[in-house]
Amino acid sequence: MNDWKPKRTLRENLRARLPELAKEYFAAGSLALTPGTSWDEMHQFRLSTKRFRYTLEIFRPAYGPGLAQRIESLKQVQGFLGNINDCIVTANILDTLPGTDPLKAKLAAKADRITKQLRLFWAEQFAALGKLPNWRAYLMRYACQPRRATRKRIASAPAHA
Repeated sequence: MNDWKPKRTLRENLRARLPELAKEYFAAGSLALTPGTSWDEMHQFRLSTKRFRYTLEIFRPAYGPGLAQRIESLKQVQGFLGNINDCIVTANILDTLPGTDPLKAKLAAKADRITKQLRLFWAEQFAALGKLPNWRAYLMRYACQPRRATRKRIASAPAHA
């Protein structure tokens, strides 16, 4: 949040910075999830996902329920990336043990399968036409937006005679 301006209001800062963070995140994801990308690059995207998600969670009270849905989609990206990481780390540990090639091959196949699932999820939830503008518009429009009071329906009490 390097561009945070102390003289601005919270709303002004959120409207200026969070849409830009979304733009940066979407660009990083598009690069990291391109076929042929190394795990090291995908791992950097995993860290970016954590930072972006945690930043949004800090400011959750300043937004409406739509932010929770967006955070959930980031959690799913994190889940995919975490599962891929588990496969890779486990395979690296097995490198030192003889006779583990079949297990390492299974882990590599599992990591590939999860990567394909992640790319499909990304394509549908993030890379699809209109997704980035939607995120940016939400982060700009709903920052510190006054909430409408919800009306509770009061059941008519039976008349007492």
